[in-house]
Order: sequence, then C-alpha cells, then structure tokens
Amino acid sequence: MRIYMDYNATAPLSTAARLGALEGLDEPGNPSSIHAEGRGARALLDRARRQVAGLLGGEPDEVVFTSGGTEADSLGVVGLAMAARRLGRPARVLTTPIEHPAVAGAADGLADLGFSVERVAVDADGRVDLDDLRTRAAGGGGVVAIGAVNHELGIIQDVAAIAAIVRPGWLLHVDAVQAAGRAPLAPLTAVADTVAISAHKLGGPRGVGALWIRRGVDVASPFPGGHQERGRRPGTEDVIGVAGFGGAAAAPRTEVSALAARLEAGLIALGARVHGANAPRIGNTINAAFAGARGDAIVIALDLAGVAVSTGAACTSGSIKPSPVLLALGHPPERAREAVRFSLGAGNTADEVDRVLSILPAIVARARTQH
Repeated sequence: MRIYMDYNATAPLSTAARLGALEGLDEPGNPSSIHAEGRGARALLDRARRQVAGLLGGEPDEVVFTSGGTEADSLGVVGLAMAARRLGRPARVLTTPIEHPAVAGAADGLADLGFSVERVAVDADGRVDLDDLRTRAAGGGGVVAIGAVNHELGIIQDVAAIAAIVRPGWLLHVDAVQAAGRAPLAPLTAVADTVAISAHKLGGPRGVGALWIRRGVDVASPFPGGHQERGRRPGTEDVIGVAGFGGAAAAPRTEVSALAARLEAGLIALGARVHGANAPRIGNTINAAFAGARGDAIVIALDLAGVAVSTGAACTSGSIKPSPVLLALGHPPERAREAVRFSLGAGNTADEVDRVLSILPAIVARARTQH
C-alpha cells in the first residue's frame, strides 16, 4: 500500500464530497433554467453555497464559485485592484516574496498593467515584518494580498495584526487555500475584503474553488459576458464539482497535529532541519531538509519506495529552480534545494509515519552521494 503525504497539493476525495458530486451527476438540469430540472440543479448550488459559506463564517450571497484556488486568488487580487483604481485609489499592491504562485502571478500581472507592486519583508521563519508593512502601507493605497497559511512552510500569518495596520486605507485579500479545513476561517472573513479557498485541498473535487467577497465590496470581473455568480464569474456553474465542494466543506475535520508532531520529531532525530520551526504553524505541514541531500532526489526515492511527498508548491515542484519561499527566508540556493515537504491528512496513520522514518536514513544517504 502506498503512503500519501502530499495533502497540501491535493487531499484525496472524501466520502462526503463523493456523495455530493454523485448528486450533481444525477441532476440533468442547467441551474439557470426555470423548469423543474433547472430548479433541482439550482437547489444543489444553493445548498453548496450555504455549506461553503458556513466553512468561511460568511453569508451564502458572499460566495462566488470559481475553477479553483488559483482563479479565486486572481479574481480577488486583480478584481480588487481594478475596482480600487476605478475609484481613484493609488495603483499599489503590497504582498510578500513567499506567496503562492497564484497570488504572486496575479501581482505580477498587475505590475504589467502599471500597478506598483511591492514585496513586504519576512523574517527567517517566514513571518511578515510588521514594521516594514507599516512603513509601506502608510498613507493608504490599493490592495494588500497575503496568504493566511504558507503553502510550503505551513506557517500561520497574523492576519488580524496585518489588517489592523492596513485598514481602512487598503483593501485586503487573503489566500486561505491552505487554511481551509485546517483552521477556522471566520477570523479571516472578519477582517478581509476577499478570501480565496479551494475544494481539493480539503477533500473536495479538483477544479472548483470559491472567493468570499465581503458584502458591499466591489470586485471588478475580468470575465464580462454572463450573469452567473452575480456577474463575477460567468458561465454555467459546475454543479457536480460545486456539490462535491459543499459536501467536503460541511464534513467533520480530522485532527492530525499529533501525528505531524510525531513525524517532525522523528525527522529531527534523523538530523533534519525544519524550516519555519520558530513560527506558529498549521498542524499538518513539515518542510524539512537534510544537509547535503537534494530534496528532489529524496522525493523521487520515496516515490519509488511507495511514499508520496513533494518539494513545494504542486504547480512549481517540477521546476529545478530553488524554492523562492526559502530564498526569501535567506537560505542560499543549495540549501533551498534540499527542502522536502511532508503534508498529512485524514488518511494517514502512526504506522505510516513510522514506516517513512524507517526508510529515510538509507534514502538520505544515497541522496547525499548524488549531490
């Protein structure tokens, strides 16, 4: 049996999500149609919207369904920035150098459109430098885009403190993709203007996500041409995916922090260093490295041994470039290339943790000879 420890890339489909998606498969109608079949599809969308809103701690009419976390981040960052510019606000974006490519790419796209994009400093563990943020945010501006939980390190940003610094002069977008299902989201929607989440990170189907938009906040849609999702994301909704998303959002959560702590202690005992170890972290993520051993070599060897882990963000893990997150923390390129991310979820067991720890010493030793 294979061991799966890459939940930050994609969590296996949960039973609740599968049952929800099956209901969507059995519903033939278009949710925009007014006949009985259309009303049936609409009912599934409405239920899912309530379920996702419940996870977010918001209201159903504040939820816009998207094709995933990347689109939700793009719609939040770009949509807020374009709406802010329309209102005459400064064309400025504040973000950090450790954001997921979804946020970083949206910010870079705005730079191409003439926006000033600034990266706020982070410390050696990845926490936002609040003094630097305060200096850059002085006087007000456009949009601040920040991840609540870092996708590679699992560190938790103090979003409430960030919001206290930048409000009310700035609009605040929060990438909560790695926080959803692992930490309460209501504290984020209490202070943000938009919050992005993704279904497949919490056991839902791939290809569906959501953007929470605070009631009364203007988000300019880059996709004109349809009335769906309140004009924010036109096109016939994915009833199957959204119904599965709703099921995953409403499902009970499995606590894995004790299991992750067991794995982390074992990795440290084997000589690993843990990135972000001095910052608050989400309970499922360990970004570890063994000196002199390339992370990609360890990932490949573990895969051959039946264990799935990664070197970082799923959308960039095929790259030979060192992690930009670890570079931003001050690690030189060679040390940054040593990273291996273990991310646990509901399907993992103590026996699996012990199995991984038992095979790692030989794998690390071989990886060091390939360095």
